[in-house]
Amino acid sequence: MINWKNTAENLGLIIIAATFGLIAGYLISIQSSERMIEQQKEIIEMAIRKETTNITNSVTTEIRKIKGKKTDPVNINIDPNWNSEIHQTEQDSDSSFVPETKSPGFFKRLFGNNKK
Repeated sequence: MINWKNTAENLGLIIIAATFGLIAGYLISIQSSERMIEQQKEIIEMAIRKETTNITNSVTTEIRKIKGKKTDPVNINIDPNWNSEIHQTEQDSDSSFVPETKSPGFFKRLFGNNKK
C-alpha cells in the first residue's frame, strides 16, 4: 500500500525546495545584472555621448563579366567605402549572351514521344 502521509510530506518538501530555489535564482540574476550595468556604466555613457549621425555602412561591389572557362575561379572584389559617397552602378547590355538550353527532364525522356 501507498503511505499517503509520507508521499504528502515528500511532495510538500519538493514544492518548498523548488520555490526557494526559484526565488534564490531570481534574486541572484537581478543582482548580477545590476552589477553588470554598474560596471559598464562608463561605457554606456560614452556611447550615449558619442555622435552617431556620422555612422555609415556603405560597400562598393565590382563584378566584371568573365570570359568562360569552367575551371577558372570567379574573383569578386569588394572594397569598403567610408566616404559616404553615393555611387551609381552602370549596366552594360550584352547581346552576345546566349542562355544554355536545358536537357529534357527525366519524365519527358521517359514518357516523351521522341523516337531515336
